[in-house]
Amino acid sequence: MDRLRNQFCSWFIALVAVALFAVPVTSQLLRTAHEESGFEEYTSYAELMTFLQEVQASSEDMLLSSFGRSMEGKLQPYAIFSRPLITQPWEAMVSGKPIVLIYANVHGGEKTLRESSLLLVRELATPGTEANGYLKDLVVLVAPSVNLDGFERSTRGNARGVDLNRDYMKLETPEMRNLVQNLLHTWHPHISVDGHNGGSYPYNITYQANSHATPDPAITDLCDFEIFPYIEKKNEAAGFRSFWYSGGSRQDSTVWTGGGFDPRISRNYAAFINNVGILFESPRQDRQTGALAGLVSFKAVLQYAIENKDRLFEVVNGARFGTIEMGQRAQGMIAVQVEYGLEEWTVNYDFASGPRDNPTLVPITGRLLKKPIVLKERRRPYAYILEPKAVNAIEMLKAQDVLIEVLQEDTEIEIEAYQLEGIEHNAEYDHPAAVTVLLADETITQRRSFKKGTFVIRTGQIMGRVAAHLLEPETNDSVVRWNAMDAVLPRLPREGGGPSIMPIFKLMQPTVLPTKVLQY
Repeated sequence: MDRLRNQFCSWFIALVAVALFAVPVTSQLLRTAHEESGFEEYTSYAELMTFLQEVQASSEDMLLSSFGRSMEGKLQPYAIFSRPLITQPWEAMVSGKPIVLIYANVHGGEKTLRESSLLLVRELATPGTEANGYLKDLVVLVAPSVNLDGFERSTRGNARGVDLNRDYMKLETPEMRNLVQNLLHTWHPHISVDGHNGGSYPYNITYQANSHATPDPAITDLCDFEIFPYIEKKNEAAGFRSFWYSGGSRQDSTVWTGGGFDPRISRNYAAFINNVGILFESPRQDRQTGALAGLVSFKAVLQYAIENKDRLFEVVNGARFGTIEMGQRAQGMIAVQVEYGLEEWTVNYDFASGPRDNPTLVPITGRLLKKPIVLKERRRPYAYILEPKAVNAIEMLKAQDVLIEVLQEDTEIEIEAYQLEGIEHNAEYDHPAAVTVLLADETITQRRSFKKGTFVIRTGQIMGRVAAHLLEPETNDSVVRWNAMDAVLPRLPREGGGPSIMPIFKLMQPTVLPTKVLQY
């Protein structure tokens, strides 16, 4: 009897062992290198790729892919989460679910929210977790590390030193082209969240939305008055503090200053393409607290999207259809010069004064310096017209997936044109001779014959706000500013006298033209 009992016990133990080894390791048991080091060492590129692959191998709700390669050839990974599993962008679009893109590490040396995104990946992939439960109602994309070369160098820029968060309009870098074209333009997320390091003590996470005057203001209002208060409550419940980016003014503590308003920056660019762009910045703090506050904040965005799906769709679809309608009717104005002013409403915050290592917190009722004030604006045309030799400008438009048409025969068109009065060259970011043009306030109306092969760019398209900003010569991110029109700008003063005309023409009325769509 003892022998039989011993044989049975041995058999049972062996069976249990086989069963245990047959069960895959769940993603909940996987830990990032950052966690394994006690939040001292950041997860390396190799460790990141291994972690993502191991999590994917344990999950039925995750696909692992890449959206391109860095300048030095590193794969830029991203994960797709959904239930049932979505495999292609069009499936996400017809699912009826909000699509949320979360990405981080656009600045190579800013690594905290990169780690938060990996914690989110694990939770989204693990059955039974709170975040995994979101997937019946959401499609979530996570790209943990955009600037892989800069990460290894701990530099702000990429391998060439270019600041990727100033390249959303130019798209000169492979890293940013990949992100914009293969994620933002392909998946069309309703919300995109960009994770950085910055902001002010005593807050654990800071945020900001669009602050340019051209995008639909409903996007900014949704963030300021609905999404950000929601994130604040979720952080407060978790023991963290949140507030607007970036910090109090040393000259006037009642003013809290926001980040820049240029369209070349992520959150502003997102609104230009009609999605809700959110910037998260993790202020200086211990690494574990920063990573966990980032996780809470990422999850708060996902929770908001689930609980307020109809409201989110109302704002995003309103911006998208509004963009098309304004262009088709040639209505409204385009802001070409903007500055910041104070918001009308007040906010309460703690202002840190004194030395950084021992600050004193002073409660303040103040105002946010982030309201875009339009200094100059131009009428929105039905379409812009570029002569065939403006090929460099066309390449910039193509990079932005702007719909371009080509005249199929010589055509006489009534247009408005700008009189060019001056050209200046100034260094800006990585452009040593960025162009600023001085134009007359009044436009010139004339009938002009355009040859077959001339380019026509309608503003009544989903990328219409981007197209208008690129093609209005006076904006700070135009094809003119970034040297794409250098070869076709007229000389000043014009030989033989007479006005010099800016070679970007505006068709102000809806007009039937003999065109075909440019295939590229």
